[in-house]
Amino acid sequence: MSRVDAYHATRIIIENAFSHLTWHEDVCEKTGFKGISQVWKEDPAWYFWLNQVKGAFLLRLHAEEPISNNQYISLSLHYFPAVDEESYQSLSKEEKEMLSDRSIFDLETITPQFEAYDRFISQFIVAEIGFVIDPENDLQLLLYSSSKGENHPVYSFISLLINTLNFQSKRHHLQAFVLQDESVKTTFLSYSEAVFQQFLASFGLNLNLFDTLVDDDKLNEWLHAAHIDAVCSMSSSCSCSH
Repeated sequence: MSRVDAYHATRIIIENAFSHLTWHEDVCEKTGFKGISQVWKEDPAWYFWLNQVKGAFLLRLHAEEPISNNQYISLSLHYFPAVDEESYQSLSKEEKEMLSDRSIFDLETITPQFEAYDRFISQFIVAEIGFVIDPENDLQLLLYSSSKGENHPVYSFISLLINTLNFQSKRHHLQAFVLQDESVKTTFLSYSEAVFQQFLASFGLNLNLFDTLVDDDKLNEWLHAAHIDAVCSMSSSCSCSH
């Protein structure tokens, strides 16, 4: 039985998807993508910036667990808001002090100083994102959990991530479910019914606890992303597969 290298698989999934996106300027504009920067640490992590969002995001791998011959990868999503954003007001006193300290936080990029990175990874968490990846490094299940309201910038990032993954892979979810647990809402996008069933069995979850999501504008946007027929912006040296 082959095993998935979670660190390698995570880097492949994220970097291939966003590298592909950057070759298509029109799609970058549609998705709101502004920039990505790898964090040069042992654990896979990246900073992201979006055109419609003032702050910066940090996405980092923090745990992994085998599910049959697949791998469940858990990522934390952090958000560093600008001081004039509504989301800034909900930060703790400690978090606000960290953002105002220029010795540990870079106001120009809205990201932690490299030397202070580890001080920030237990703070500013706005969502948990999970991937189930198979031995071919294909995404078979994506889930995200957050207690933030629908207007929080976290959902702009989640849409960017899903649109980008679907655009690069030319695949989309087959089913969508939601699980509400007190103040935390978890959405599941299943790309493989068999893998989703494996996931439920592995974590002792009953499908009867889930609500099936009916197609709405957001789900339809993510579905459409897999079918975008975009022209590569770098035609003279294009590395795209289509």
